[in-house]
Amino acid sequence: MPTELFEAIEKHDLDRLSTLLKGGADPNAVKNGWPGWLPLHAAVEELEYGGPVEALVLLLRHGARIEGLGADRNATALLMAIFRRQMEAVRMLLAAGADPNFKGSEGDSPLRACAQLGEHAMAAMLLRCGATRTIDEAGGMSGMSALGWATSRLDIPMMELLLRAGADPEALDLDRQTAREHLPPRDAGNQQAWDAAAALLAERSRG
Repeated sequence: MPTELFEAIEKHDLDRLSTLLKGGADPNAVKNGWPGWLPLHAAVEELEYGGPVEALVLLLRHGARIEGLGADRNATALLMAIFRRQMEAVRMLLAAGADPNFKGSEGDSPLRACAQLGEHAMAAMLLRCGATRTIDEAGGMSGMSALGWATSRLDIPMMELLLRAGADPEALDLDRQTAREHLPPRDAGNQQAWDAAAALLAERSRG
């Protein structure tokens, strides 16, 4: 039955998915083979290919674990949805109780992913849902915090959002660097944004 469940998700067959779940299919079964996803992960993945968000609704209603991890232990469905820029799924998963402070096995977190991708609305929603608890946490392949990521991209709206929420511009990342040390080189093409970013960090450091 797990194979049938994943087939229904991959074929975007909501009626079949509903029938299987009502018949006792396990909404937390692990898919055979790499990457060893759970049904909720598979449903998020299918959103990129026109899959219906209602598949997540059905899985959650039938007991899919909101914090379930696949075989690689790397990401919850929320983190997957953020990396795939699936805003409706992010809203749904947060409403269902997904942890906005989750940290994957590779060090990724929802807020840092949003800063990396420039997803301002997602970041704001995460902060409202409690991501402020780990706002200064650094990690992932870059070793940076969310503010470090935003600064490295000269993403002024994201920097403003994080600083308003309480991000500390003097917090050290995994390389013992502050956000200011992640400013890119100042040149003719980024002078205005560079100056705005530097001023923001200096103002909050003084405050």
